[in-house]
Amino acid sequence: MKKYKNNIISFILACILTICIWHNFLISGNNIIFVFIFASCYFVIKKTLESTKNTKRKMITAGIVAFIYTIIEIIGKSINTDFTLDHILNKWLIVNFIGYFTMFSIIVLWVYDIFENNKLKTENITIFGKDLSNIKLLKNEVFLVIITILLIFLSYLPFFLRYYPGIVTSDSYSQIEQTIGILPLKDHHPITHTAIIGIFVNLGLKLSGNINIGIALYSIFSMLAMATFAAFVLKYLRKKKVPTFVQLITLLFYMFYPVNGMYSITMWKDILFSGIMPLFIIQNIELIFNTDEFLAKKRNMVGYVLISIFTMILRHNGLYVVVLSLPFIFIVLRKHWKKLLIMFMSILVIYEAYSVVVFKILKAEKGAVGEMLSVPIQQIVRTVKNNYNDIDEETIERINKYFIIENVWEDYNPILSDPVKFNFNNEYFSENKSEFISIWLKLFVKYPKDYIEAFISNSYGYYYPEVRNTVVSRVTMDHNMGIKQTPLIDGKWVEQIDGLIDARGIPVFGFVFSIGAGVLLTVIALSYTIYKKKYKYLLVYLPTFILWLTLIASPAYCEYRYAYPIFLALPVYLGMNFIKEGNNEDGKNSSTNTLL
Repeated sequence: MKKYKNNIISFILACILTICIWHNFLISGNNIIFVFIFASCYFVIKKTLESTKNTKRKMITAGIVAFIYTIIEIIGKSINTDFTLDHILNKWLIVNFIGYFTMFSIIVLWVYDIFENNKLKTENITIFGKDLSNIKLLKNEVFLVIITILLIFLSYLPFFLRYYPGIVTSDSYSQIEQTIGILPLKDHHPITHTAIIGIFVNLGLKLSGNINIGIALYSIFSMLAMATFAAFVLKYLRKKKVPTFVQLITLLFYMFYPVNGMYSITMWKDILFSGIMPLFIIQNIELIFNTDEFLAKKRNMVGYVLISIFTMILRHNGLYVVVLSLPFIFIVLRKHWKKLLIMFMSILVIYEAYSVVVFKILKAEKGAVGEMLSVPIQQIVRTVKNNYNDIDEETIERINKYFIIENVWEDYNPILSDPVKFNFNNEYFSENKSEFISIWLKLFVKYPKDYIEAFISNSYGYYYPEVRNTVVSRVTMDHNMGIKQTPLIDGKWVEQIDGLIDARGIPVFGFVFSIGAGVLLTVIALSYTIYKKKYKYLLVYLPTFILWLTLIASPAYCEYRYAYPIFLALPVYLGMNFIKEGNNEDGKNSSTNTLL
């Protein structure tokens, strides 16, 4: 019996997994298809069990990740039905649980096997029998960085020509109006990004009197900036001796992942911030793993400070990413506390000085407080909407005072807080914060289910892989400023490539643009470091985890541009797991200064 244990387990799990796939995805009566699916499941499960023999720790680690994502799938499927948890307990629960758990376990273990593929780590890429690693020119870092920037920039160029002068959304219009004096400066969008827009818009107006030239100049700057950020990531992977194949895949990702091309010409604050996030992560890797060498050179410390500052001022949640990461790094590296204190205090002092310039000297208006209260606001209005007749009149009257219109809960949208958030009375809240908290607590105690459902409904797009939402904007609307999209090429093939972004219904391929799938890959990479007992690596994931926490507290349930940093950081996180043992130890194969 023991001899056939794997066969029996594989048969049972394959049966359950096939039923799960039928129920959740296909619901077809074509038996031939399911014979193939069953055979495939049986083969894959059996091979997976054989490959993980005598690796108990690996199985446990993969199982924990699989369990977490199984719960996410079950909860997400219910929320995706009608934004409630009412559909979790049903006759399919056990089948779904075992099926999803099996699927995720296989996926995680597959990725682990890729990380452990020694052949991948040792083989170099050859073209026409020529080993690329032996080409002298490809060992010149300056040449490689320049050629990488050029290749990525050229890959973005067709998007620029097709959507010339770039993509300007409603968010960007207010920033443009601030730069040309129509509106006063306001920190709703980061002043730094608004200033960058202003440089190019005003330069275009000065040179030609045409605002579209300014938009085009900004687009070219953004394309170059994003290409440069990507080139430095690739430079780092080379220094770390990440396999050539992985480097090539990373280059192809930066060049041909259509979102990168579209975002490089989109005037959103999220884009430049997303580009610099991987550089902040790389700086932390070097500081944590090559501490002595990193802190021995002043230019490394200056580089860390500068990249941290730009991470903080290019997007508001960048402040949380940096400030909340620093204490943990300080505690772990406390032996070097003097230099760390100088470096970290420099970051805080410079940022404070920046705030003084922005808010006092430039007299910029601060953003609304309601921007940070999306979660509690959504929870309160959902609870009132669902339980209006059960809540006393006094509480209803008190809640109404926090909004500029009465009965705002009638505009409640489970996946977007803007309809109610834009009617939040920020002035009244600032004077009555304690009362707001007491109302929130009172309703939470009485209606916890509504609170949980409100939170998940407004955030599940950042962890449930099946969610679909708009990824890019393609149309520039004129707001009486003369901004007009005038394609310089026909670009039908560009539209076809761009259109792939919306092909979310294609199996497997649709996951390429799924935020939940990107987060899943990050979690798998993190879990692999835990499986390998590389606990120090947890600090490296901290910035992305903090960023993710700000996403699930954001106004929208599934905004790809908010999560874009996670996708651009994936080459770093995945690449780290291909580094040979010892290459990241202090002082060995250090990549310090690779970004300077």
